[in-house]
Amino acid sequence: EALVLVGEIGLIMLLLEAGVELDVAQLRETGTRALAIGLTGTILPLLVGMGLGMASGAASGVKSALAVGASFSPTSLGVAASALKSGKMLDTPVGQLIVASCVVDDVLALILLSMFKVLVQDNPPIISYFIPIISSVGFLIVLGGSAVTWLPRFIENKILSKCSDFNRDLVMFSIMTLMLMGYLPLLFYTQASYLTGAFLAGCTFSQIEHAHHTFMEETHQLMTWLLRVFFAASIGFQVPL
Repeated sequence: EALVLVGEIGLIMLLLEAGVELDVAQLRETGTRALAIGLTGTILPLLVGMGLGMASGAASGVKSALAVGASFSPTSLGVAASALKSGKMLDTPVGQLIVASCVVDDVLALILLSMFKVLVQDNPPIISYFIPIISSVGFLIVLGGSAVTWLPRFIENKILSKCSDFNRDLVMFSIMTLMLMGYLPLLFYTQASYLTGAFLAGCTFSQIEHAHHTFMEETHQLMTWLLRVFFAASIGFQVPL
């Protein structure tokens, strides 16, 4: 469990880096396509999985069929970002399109998971079905919109501009850490994805000068080992042998 926890920290750092590397100009161009790909990547596997489950007899009812279909739907933004980074594709138009699509897909998958938790309850309140949808979409609009519009300018012009060159990086990392520590529990306890919180925290610094270079320079060696633990522990330990 300790190694899995360390691996999760590596995954959070990876999503934070993916946010810092986000190209907002490319995102504006690919936003509609990313949404379409994310929706297709969730709905099509869901329908195929439901059909296979019912046709094979593995699903005994609608809930079981939905569960089979939902297991086909999720992608992994963490794995996709790591693969794109290894292939030096993360900051390309295709890479940004894949990352944005994975964000949409992961949010939809989390909404499905939260709705299944409600389905297995006895007489759940109607609002329980809508909380994951409202929180996930709401935070993407509010926090994501802030991250690509006014918040980076506020941090750079009102805070970092008043710091000396010696203290600028320290102040920037401090603000990034505080935002990360705030976003993670906020999204987790409102039934959204905490990994989306890490990505949105990083997005806030994607338009701040030298933020990406400084982040990579300071965290490269640490992230290399954390990601090794993530793929060995968080994923490897889940493989039944």
